[in-house]
Amino acid sequence: MSKFAVFLRGVNVGGVKVLMKDLSQLLLSAGFTEVKTLLASGNVVLSSEESDPQIIQATCNELLATHYQREIPTLVYTAEEIKELSGPFGMPLPEPVAEHHCYLTLCQSEDDALAMGEAIKTLDDSRELLTIGRAICWIASKGTSTTDPVAKLIQAQAKRRIITTRNHNTLVKIAKIVG
Repeated sequence: MSKFAVFLRGVNVGGVKVLMKDLSQLLLSAGFTEVKTLLASGNVVLSSEESDPQIIQATCNELLATHYQREIPTLVYTAEEIKELSGPFGMPLPEPVAEHHCYLTLCQSEDDALAMGEAIKTLDDSRELLTIGRAICWIASKGTSTTDPVAKLIQAQAKRRIITTRNHNTLVKIAKIVG
């Protein structure tokens, strides 16, 4: 049995409502086991006899499209990837630390993460970022997670790439569920 984290993109915003209890039932009825959701933003941990995350992703995408009658993209990460991303954040927080958040933008592929990282580096912003596998780690001041220049670039990129952003604390919680 393999464990995975499934991240739905763009749910419970912009009129796309997916209740986590309904999502759990949908995934359980499709044969996944140990389905647990976290927060209302489309974070799921599940187990499957299938070990290929791309097959899990395709199955989830098809289930969601059929059930909700609209495309709801997902990203599927292995338990190993989640454990790596949930470790100590790879960059120091600026002072005052309490005024900043650590984010991870999760990407479909390592190539997407590298391309996103290169695009971020072109901003008039000398901020540090870190690419780990299929994820980009970045820091923003509290209250700016949608207005920050990096956030705006990521929002623009989301129109042509399958990406989603989560707070590092969310990845830490997901890692505890993954085990």
